[in-house]
Amino acid sequence: MLQKIDFTFKRLIPMLVGAITIAAFSRIPAQSKTSTTPLNSVSAQSKILATIPRPGNLYQPDSSAFEGITWQLSEWKSKGQSIRLLPSHPITIRFDGKRLGGSTGCNDYSAEYQFQNFQLHLPRAIISTKRGCISAVANRENWFVSALKASYAVAFLKPDKLIIEYKAASGKGFLGFTPMRSQLKNTDWHLSSITIGSTTQTTPQPITLKFTADSIGGSAGCNEYSAAYEASRNRIKIGGIATTEKMCSLSQMQLEQSFLAKLETVQRYEIINHAQNLKLFFQQGNQAGVLTFRLPDN
Repeated sequence: MLQKIDFTFKRLIPMLVGAITIAAFSRIPAQSKTSTTPLNSVSAQSKILATIPRPGNLYQPDSSAFEGITWQLSEWKSKGQSIRLLPSHPITIRFDGKRLGGSTGCNDYSAEYQFQNFQLHLPRAIISTKRGCISAVANRENWFVSALKASYAVAFLKPDKLIIEYKAASGKGFLGFTPMRSQLKNTDWHLSSITIGSTTQTTPQPITLKFTADSIGGSAGCNEYSAAYEASRNRIKIGGIATTEKMCSLSQMQLEQSFLAKLETVQRYEIINHAQNLKLFFQQGNQAGVLTFRLPDN
């Protein structure tokens, strides 16, 4: 009986090996034929992307992972060589769903962008201010704009690093960005306007805002106010606001109450125009808007 079982088992072994071999080879995808797909297609871009040497530990996000954050250029390589950055002229980028923008180190720029299947595409020209710069800054501005226009892929380097890979006429490279640290501490601002939708209201009475390490305060136009705040990257949360209780004219009180109510619902901020302006973005019920501040007059 044992011999019969042993004989049967031996006959099964080749059959099992054959079945396993067939199953294994059936999982290997057939090699695709040479394609003539244009370079602006996802498949062709992915092939180019695979040829670019990358830093380790990259993963590819959806766009919400990097939107709403101001990123500062911290590493730049072109054709395998590092390009020296100029700390006194930082290059930044920010994505806000449909448009990107920031500073080239000299001028402010913006452009429409599309992000699909991990590919970054700028369908229209980049627009920018026209300030003059010293040659070293101007050169980097031109290189950066050229790289950005040629960019076609985006990925993250863990932790907290955004990589934009590109292939330009000058060669392959990547731009490495890190989130900007909070720049609010020990700054003073005067309110210029309140914007809701397409309507902007200028503020005739002086409304001020001062940041310390963990609190804000100033004049709301009539009363003094203060509150605690927390800021991380470009996100900000303002706690309950305390005020003095003076009485002023009706128009002053209405503007003050409107300002303080919006200030309490601020969610993120931007410092723009070479630190000349501060924007606080609020969401008050179904109203989204911006409080725009300027530096105090000297």
